[in-house]
Amino acid sequence: MPRPRPLDGLRVVDFSSSVAGQYAGRLLAMQGADVVLVEPPEGTPTRRTPPLSPDGTESYLFRHLNQGKRAAAWPGAGLLDGVDVVLRDQGAPLPVPLAATVVDCELGDFPPDGPYARWQGSEMVHQALSGVMNATGSVDREPIYGLGQRASYATGTTAYISVLAALHERRRSGRGQQVRASVFESTAAMGQNLVSQASYNGTEETRAAYPGFLAVLRCRDAWVVLFAIRNWPSLCHVFGLDELLDDPRFTTSGDRLANWPAVVARLQERAAGMAADDVVAGLQRGRVSAEKVTGLAELVESEQWRLRSMLSEVGDGESALRRLFVVDDADGPVDADVPGPSPRLQVAEPAGGAR
Repeated sequence: MPRPRPLDGLRVVDFSSSVAGQYAGRLLAMQGADVVLVEPPEGTPTRRTPPLSPDGTESYLFRHLNQGKRAAAWPGAGLLDGVDVVLRDQGAPLPVPLAATVVDCELGDFPPDGPYARWQGSEMVHQALSGVMNATGSVDREPIYGLGQRASYATGTTAYISVLAALHERRRSGRGQQVRASVFESTAAMGQNLVSQASYNGTEETRAAYPGFLAVLRCRDAWVVLFAIRNWPSLCHVFGLDELLDDPRFTTSGDRLANWPAVVARLQERAAGMAADDVVAGLQRGRVSAEKVTGLAELVESEQWRLRSMLSEVGDGESALRRLFVVDDADGPVDADVPGPSPRLQVAEPAGGAR
């Protein structure tokens, strides 16, 4: 018998039409919730969102977002009977009032009580407004729009966590509540480290050189990346540069940051004759964050990949990447080379019938 999962017995109705909402629904389904995707007669918009199958009849995005869900036509009689969680687009009406125990999660582009309440956003707009694009690309060119739908997935994750928090509170109070997740706020939160950085050392993230204690060094046999925000003596000792400890240019953290290119130049001189594994081991012993940049060939042969079954045979002696992350007891596809949906995936035809 399968082991129980955290959200077994939880009933969720997903009215959402966005990537963010349907991703939140998938995360709930992966943890055992019974999630029903409710679609209008013409089908949810994600059915028509690229990338599409070669014959153009199916959206891979739709299948990804709705693994593990059941399907129903809108509005559907009795869908909200005994429901625990509702996911819906911000401002979208419900067919019937919700019981006081229901967690009602609204997802939208912008907070309904903020200055952009009447705006509509796209992935590019949200990445630009949040400042994410400001740190992406070459300094002498325009910002680069990041591929994928990072803002939407961040919002779906925010909604998922918010729903879990509301369910936890319901166990104490017996009451549901309304929670909101906006793409605008969720994407801004992705840059919280930039706020911390500005507060800590007064620097701002730009598309110029990283304004922190970061170095990427070419060792004798491989590249090493390190981040030396602390433990300056350990850094100097590993590279045999103890004389830098008495150099007035590097007395304080602020001094070292202002002259960091000079530090990196000296580190690179020494790193060129050192083995990457020795550098990483020495830095980690000295509590300096460092890691070797591993090549693909090393990954394929590594013990970690073997133990995690990262590769699977696809025929003719060739292998393919099998899986990157596995959530214990979560529904969803495990092997990239195994065709077909998860056993729980049932999708609705555009007219609302099940298949």
